[in-house]
Amino acid sequence: MKKNDSIECSIHDLGTDGQGIGRYEGMTVFIDGALPGETVRAKLIALKKNYGVGKLEEVIAASPMRVKPPCHVFGKCGGCSLQHLSYAGQLQFKHNHVMSCIQRIGGLDIPVGFPLPTRHEYRYRNKAAFPVQQNGRQVDIGFYAAHSHRIVDVDDCKIQPSDFHIVMSQLRVWIVKNNISIYDEKTHTGLLRHVILRENKEGDIMLVLCINGEDIPRKSHLIMLFEFVLPQVKSIMLNINTQKTNAILGQKSVCIHGRDHIFETLAGLTFKLGAQSFLQVNSAQTEVLYHTLFKMLGLTGSETVFDLYCGVGTISLFAAQHAKKVVGIEIVKQAISDAQFNARLNDIENAEFLCGDASALLPGLVKTHGRADAAIVDPPRKGLDEAVIRTLAASGIPKIGYVSCNPSTLARDLKLFYELGYETDLIQPVDLFSQTTHIESVCVLEKH
Repeated sequence: MKKNDSIECSIHDLGTDGQGIGRYEGMTVFIDGALPGETVRAKLIALKKNYGVGKLEEVIAASPMRVKPPCHVFGKCGGCSLQHLSYAGQLQFKHNHVMSCIQRIGGLDIPVGFPLPTRHEYRYRNKAAFPVQQNGRQVDIGFYAAHSHRIVDVDDCKIQPSDFHIVMSQLRVWIVKNNISIYDEKTHTGLLRHVILRENKEGDIMLVLCINGEDIPRKSHLIMLFEFVLPQVKSIMLNINTQKTNAILGQKSVCIHGRDHIFETLAGLTFKLGAQSFLQVNSAQTEVLYHTLFKMLGLTGSETVFDLYCGVGTISLFAAQHAKKVVGIEIVKQAISDAQFNARLNDIENAEFLCGDASALLPGLVKTHGRADAAIVDPPRKGLDEAVIRTLAASGIPKIGYVSCNPSTLARDLKLFYELGYETDLIQPVDLFSQTTHIESVCVLEKH
């Protein structure tokens, strides 16, 4: 077996990034676009010591779970990797993935519920970040191809709101007509780096232009364009990012049209969202996620709850409706300010927010508020720092609700929690990201 060989093999599994996994002459082969149960022909494009990578050439025998992807750039864009798999098949894959991580990484035997399905398989996202790149005389705006910084031009992403397509088409006209320079990450020259769009349930849109500079030319023309063509664009922001970095957002944002925020409602609560605010990208399914969490926590209204990684206070304010007192902790100062505003906006008086590192603040919180009856953690993909887990366990908090966006780090963290005397009897996945391999999971750990 050598590079560029054409091989025929059977696919028996899916990898964590959605690649079909087969075997040929005793070696594992990863093939994008292939599904379990299929026989495929592929060209070997890479050979490593223990595995090969193939490019799908032909599906000889198709899986009954195979469907036709609605997006014309599927397979080129690195965003959605499961559009060719039926939604029932996607849920089964995610169920298997969570179970595999818990058993393989955590070494634990914990029941995993079948993922709670989304109500909308497409058009569910409320936010998108589009990188921008010069391509000869054209400008590409879209998403990175898998494993690269090459942008695939996308005119209408099927998991984004349809209005985003209209905004992007008008923006392209403004860029070309006004000769707006495009950022080049190699030379650190050019102005426009990224475009971010956010939409709430009411259809209000925030447009954020991430720029390598302090201002943009012809902004009056841009504002007028959207006032006439798409008045639901309620906010146009400039985010200043002049650093040589892959980070999308800089620290400073300036409003050039409308207001510097939009509002979103989740299960009766209202939240102010700015250019840099974090909110789950599937608003409808976020309500399912939070209802699942609080059903599993079983709060009675008499508890004190600590919410770590509280962001703009979404989970904290939900918790405040079920608890006596909630203390939210977040290291980002602006997020704490937004959380405090959101508490006042919703007339919630039993939620307090503190800015700082969770592991550093927790011991002091126990002294001032007493031991909490429950804690909630919703960390980023890297999971919890070991210091946070050990501090939580040392505080003796009887219940810990864990919301995870990464089964691998969840499994790693649960292993340490188990060693420190905490256990859970169920992990419940909730699907917020159909057409992708990503999955949220919820569990409640109890002290034993």
